[in-house]
Amino acid sequence: MPIPTPVVRDICDGPPPKYVSPFVRLYRPAPFELSYLSWGRRRYGDWAIEPAMHEGWHYFVVLGGTPTLVVGGREIVTEPGAVSIGDPDCPIGHRDEPGRVCQMLTWIWRTPPTHSALRPEKEGYVRLYLEPAQLRRMKQLHIQCREAVADSNERSMLQLRATRLLMDLCLLEACEHRREPDAGFRIDLAIQYLRNHVGDQQPVKGLCEYLQISKASLNRLFHEHTGKSPREFSQEWRMQWAREQLLSSKKSVKAIAYALGYRHPPDFSRAFKSHFGVTASRVVRQRVRDEPQQGLGAAPRIAGNGSAEGLRLRLSRTGR
Repeated sequence: MPIPTPVVRDICDGPPPKYVSPFVRLYRPAPFELSYLSWGRRRYGDWAIEPAMHEGWHYFVVLGGTPTLVVGGREIVTEPGAVSIGDPDCPIGHRDEPGRVCQMLTWIWRTPPTHSALRPEKEGYVRLYLEPAQLRRMKQLHIQCREAVADSNERSMLQLRATRLLMDLCLLEACEHRREPDAGFRIDLAIQYLRNHVGDQQPVKGLCEYLQISKASLNRLFHEHTGKSPREFSQEWRMQWAREQLLSSKKSVKAIAYALGYRHPPDFSRAFKSHFGVTASRVVRQRVRDEPQQGLGAAPRIAGNGSAEGLRLRLSRTGR
């Protein structure tokens, strides 16, 4: 059995790494409770930060963009206002789509959060969301931290400690008074998540993590708005997506099966036939037969049982 490679702690020494833009400043104030402070724009899609443990409690606030937080072995797509607090022994990394830019605030404190509700479990993390007013407050507190670090005297150490308390109070307010999101908004987010994760064959766990709700609440949400369970809705969406790909693209059955996360294409073929009553390979063969006639400018065939248009009609009727 192979021995897993140990995770190396990310210590803030030396010059800034190459993925840090000129607009981001890094500090390492050794005498302070704060061991790391950064802010500004990042291109995590071009220069990802692999998961690593840190010398303290890692606070990460998203100001703009939708970077992916890699924490606790999971990938979580964030949004403006998202906050994560990671334990020193919890590996944390950052990724994004190539070319995308995000804005963030980061603190790494040598001491744990000042309130128990904000303290992550050992090797764990805490997630919460800030309202716009709270997010503006966090930005102002980050500026105060920069000013305290820049002064580097006894008074600034006290100011930094006071700012930490105000920051934790702001996060505690968000934790205790979080408003329940509108159910319609939640189902829209869930459907968008499924469209962006068409290759996920087990979406329930990811959806619970993304929406921050329990499995029972997720099932209730989908039954109220769609009449189906999350798994049933996801499977129907995936099969509809596969049908459109088979009819309108030149992708093979195997390529579509892999895109949907199937390890073995025959498993996809059986699922497709069970859903539509027509094999995926037949759809591809009919599409290939019809393409040369259309390319030569021949008269279009009447939609019947043998044409691709006829298959499209049949599939739409059985698409449930």
